[in-house]
Amino acid sequence: MLIIYDDFFLKHNTGYFHPENSARLEAVKKFIHRSELVKKIKFIKPSSATVDQVCMVHDRDYVARIKKLSESGTVYHIDADTVISPYTYDCAMLAVGGCLKGIDFLLHGKKIVKTAKTVKNTGKDNIDGSTYFKDQGYFFALVRPPGHHAFPSTGSGFCIFNNISVAAKYSINHYGLSRVAIIDFDVHHGNGTQDIFYADKKVFYTSIHQYPHYPQTGYWTETGTNDGEYYNLNIPVMPYSEEPDYIIAFTDIIIPLLYGYQPELILVSAGFDAHEEDPLSSINLKDLSFYKMMKLIIYLKKMINLKNKGCCHGIGLFLEGGYASQATARSVLKVIEACVEDEESSDKKEEPGFTEKGYKRRKYPKEQLPEEHNKAVKIDSQGLKARYLSESEARPGLNLINLKTFDNIKNIFNLSQVQ
Repeated sequence: MLIIYDDFFLKHNTGYFHPENSARLEAVKKFIHRSELVKKIKFIKPSSATVDQVCMVHDRDYVARIKKLSESGTVYHIDADTVISPYTYDCAMLAVGGCLKGIDFLLHGKKIVKTAKTVKNTGKDNIDGSTYFKDQGYFFALVRPPGHHAFPSTGSGFCIFNNISVAAKYSINHYGLSRVAIIDFDVHHGNGTQDIFYADKKVFYTSIHQYPHYPQTGYWTETGTNDGEYYNLNIPVMPYSEEPDYIIAFTDIIIPLLYGYQPELILVSAGFDAHEEDPLSSINLKDLSFYKMMKLIIYLKKMINLKNKGCCHGIGLFLEGGYASQATARSVLKVIEACVEDEESSDKKEEPGFTEKGYKRRKYPKEQLPEEHNKAVKIDSQGLKARYLSESEARPGLNLINLKTFDNIKNIFNLSQVQ
């Protein structure tokens, strides 16, 4: 697994008492280096993004304004929460650049050309004559300032530039992707990310977040507009929700719908402020809850690749919130652990239906073919819930999004098997 980090991010000075301060990232770094996982991951340093790259999402006047304010040598507030200090612009540009380096790690050498019959890349053809993208694994961009509250023409909610949105645009513009999924499990709704892609079906944005809560957006009725209608899914959860609510949201809603969308890339706004120790939320997740959510996202990637021969190129994670430093660091470690476990299992043995040469059926008698080789892989929501929840925790499901909205999204992707 690739970890993108630089101590330079600590120079973004928001003030000692500001929730989004450098202690968060320092704690994450210390926990990783003290863990056995440090032997199984690779740290790389980011490079700064160019203005043109940032302006795939942001207005040039806004970028120039942030630079001017940062270079003024004084501390300035965009709003009550969002601080510009002398190193802010450089840190924000480095954060975006680090995220783009992660995208290059997953997609480099895989620039695609779409034809009427197949998708070609620079890799080898698989056994049936078509081509595929080898899954490069995972990267985690441990960057600051965070990004998902940043809009094209302004920052907000501690965010300057929208890191994950620029990364999604980069994967579309530079590598030719046409279906990118963004999963946002930060406790606050990613209003900036939603706004950027609200009319764009090339990005399916889904967020699970506390509601009502800052920024007072992210209700289930916000489903997109024009070409992006029903490519925006919000799952608001009430204060004091717990792990079972999140697990069921993934098994019953997020995984089935994104499985139907068949994303070529999964990006995750990984905020850890839904932790029970976090001072800025009223959600009661634990360290292990984030491990379980990551396992479910990995499961989604595998199911997509079983159906569509390596369609999904990998998973990129982007640090967003999390303001109890120790809890955030422990939870980040749990997410990394889930990713490393998957990489190790893939190295030790073949995943069902996969080899280094791509997708192929094993030579089983027809009646003994494993379930995952069926032509249409069915999402077993009950089985997933049973794997991650005890019987006492299981609940009938979330009644948080309007059934008509859910049915409309299902119909787009022809998900008749999703209950």
